[in-house]
Formats: sequence, structure tokens, C-alpha cells
Amino acid sequence: MAFYNDLVQGLRDMIGPDRKYANPTQMAKACGVAPNQIIRYIKQERGKHIQVLARVLDEIGAKIIFPGNEKNAGSEFHEIPKALGRADKKGKKLNIDNEARSLIAFNNKWMSEKGAPDSMKLLTVTGNAMAPRIEDGNQVLVDESQKDFFEGRIYAVRIDEEILVRRIAREPGKILLLADNPDVSHGPIILEHSNPNHSWSSIGRVIFVAKDLL
Repeated sequence: MAFYNDLVQGLRDMIGPDRKYANPTQMAKACGVAPNQIIRYIKQERGKHIQVLARVLDEIGAKIIFPGNEKNAGSEFHEIPKALGRADKKGKKLNIDNEARSLIAFNNKWMSEKGAPDSMKLLTVTGNAMAPRIEDGNQVLVDESQKDFFEGRIYAVRIDEEILVRRIAREPGKILLLADNPDVSHGPIILEHSNPNHSWSSIGRVIFVAKDLL
């Protein structure tokens, strides 16, 4: 029962001097449960229901990552940095939000099938130009290794200081940025390679969108 053993060991590792909880009672209080429940988990005496849950989670490959133990999951999961809605000084990549309090981890195999995991960042979209597929506040996974435009796909694009998420279309000598939402679209944004006053660059392809279902 790998999950059950991981759970027990994780609880033990979080209790003690210079750890998150000084003793089981402190942990129990933080969790809103009776101290004897935590003690029984640590001693592997907890009721059968947790073992049933463990079997289910083991079967589907779920894993708990405890604070301080994130590196142990590195071979299976890859943590993605959150990005600010602006580019770096060179205008080719998204700036990382170093004040973000949490990271989102994706399965390494899944990410590798879609692109380069080390080049991916999470960007929060502003506006409903791409609704209903991508809506205001949704987070998108941008692969900065995929900068070449392909017709019909969605990219993060820098225009001057602004980052836009749009669908790509092409005309001879031109790149068209299309909004999916006809209610907010004022026609395509046209990018011309021949215009020296037009400052823009491809940031990367959008390969995934995370959104709440209402």
C-alpha cells in the first residue's frame, strides 16, 4: 500500500523539533481533528476507511507531495512557473512571477508529448477575446519553444508592451491575430514583417487551458 505508507511517513516527517508541527496535538488542532486521530494514523492504527481510500488512490496513480518532499516527485511531475502578463527585456519570453506562492505540477510524460516542459509557463489571460474557449482569468500553458506560427493554432504574442492570446491566420506577407469571440472582435490584428515600426514577437504556443466549470 504505497499511498498509505507515504501518508503515514509524510505525517511523521511533519512532526517534531524545527518542523511544521511540534507535536501531534498541534497538527490535530490545525487539521480540526482530535489528537488521537493523528496519533492513530502515525501508528498505522487508523480505521479501515483510509485504507480503502488508499487502494483507490494507489490504483489511479495519485500521489501526495508533502512540504519539503517536493523533489521526490521530480521524476513524475514538473512544476510550472507562473508568468506575469509582460515580456522580458528582449521581448521574447514571459517574465516569471517570483512572488507567486504556489506552482502547478503537470505530469512529465504528458508535457513531453506536447512540447518542451522546461520552456513552459502559466499565463493568466485578461479579457474575453478568446471566449468561450479561453475566458478572462483562465490560466493557459504557453510553450515558449514553439514560436513558429501555424495556421489555426493559438499563441501568446507580444505587441509593444502588451501580451495577447490569439488564434493565427496568414495572408501573403502578413500574420493575422484573430479573436474567437465575435462580440469583442474589431477585426483581425495585422502583423507585417516589412513594417519596421511594428514591434511584435511570438512568445509561444498555447497548448492547454485550465478553467473552472460553472
